[in-house]
Amino acid sequence: MKHDIMCQHCGRPILSRQTLAVVGRGLHSIHRGCYAAYAARQPWYRKPGWPVNRWRSLLAFNALLLAGVLLLHLLVRPMAGAEWLGLWPLLLAINGWLLVARLVSYWSLERHLPRQAPAAARGTQRR
Repeated sequence: MKHDIMCQHCGRPILSRQTLAVVGRGLHSIHRGCYAAYAARQPWYRKPGWPVNRWRSLLAFNALLLAGVLLLHLLVRPMAGAEWLGLWPLLLAINGWLLVARLVSYWSLERHLPRQAPAAARGTQRR
């Protein structure tokens, strides 16, 4: 039995992976166009963050994490070479958590959707 994946914000079906954004700790499925309105509606302590199903989000998160570590190194306390190697377990744990969320997102939502919306539905889809 095929079931549609519905947007948590507008309630309409999501037709393709291209328009899907999986956000939040609960891995909520929403349209990419609904993301800004969905995030604005959430209280400050439940902001969804970056979409999990975009590899660009993982790269941006790692860039910010490494920039923070470098700023601490330059401004607060310089670290010796051996101390840098001690950061690998932390980076692996954080990235492992993100990769698990990415795999759950793919397995439970994305693999059931086509990569692009069908040609007939592209003209009628508003978001």
